Amino acid sequence: MLNINLKTVVSLVIMSLASHSVWAEDSLSTPTASIPPAIANTPVVAPTPQVARAAFTTGITDREPDSQLATISAGQTVYYFTELVGLQGHVITHRWEKDGELQLGLQFPVGGQRWRVHSSKTISPNLPGKWTVIVQDSDGSVLHQDTLIVEPIIPAAVPADTALIPAPAPATTPVVAAPPPVTPPAMVPEKSKQAIWDTLQR
Repeated sequence: MLNINLKTVVSLVIMSLASHSVWAEDSLSTPTASIPPAIANTPVVAPTPQVARAAFTTGITDREPDSQLATISAGQTVYYFTELVGLQGHVITHRWEKDGELQLGLQFPVGGQRWRVHSSKTISPNLPGKWTVIVQDSDGSVLHQDTLIVEPIIPAAVPADTALIPAPAPATTPVVAAPPPVTPPAMVPEKSKQAIWDTLQR
């Protein structure tokens, strides 16, 4: 009887192990398509507020800069372009400074997640130097800045070969001395015919 009980217990253990193994295989073979994709539960993240692009330029065409400048001559008009991302509802300032001193400040309300704005300044011929535009947020924090070198106007040089040629003298009419008046011989007094030393008193 002891033998029968031992066989029965061994059979039950083998059946138990066999059924556990089958359950593990079934759980591993479950199709992954039934699990919802992780991306569906990911929250939408707003873009980081920033200045995505900025440049000094000669002009704006279709809301895009025509060029990118680092140096200009005084007396020209220059534009400053910025593309703003994630700043909807903010008020952005373009602060133009020359050698650290405020020259112009312009504000722009941002109306979208991607917003392009520009400002411009005509640099006076007497204001060469280091110009900086600082992009500030509503709270005054600096988002971005760029520097432009404005060179003084250099007068046109006179060619060396023409500088050595003297200017022509103005035309003048030569002055001719008039001849002394001639006294007719008949009117000359007799006394004038004498030598000068004869007429002097002694």
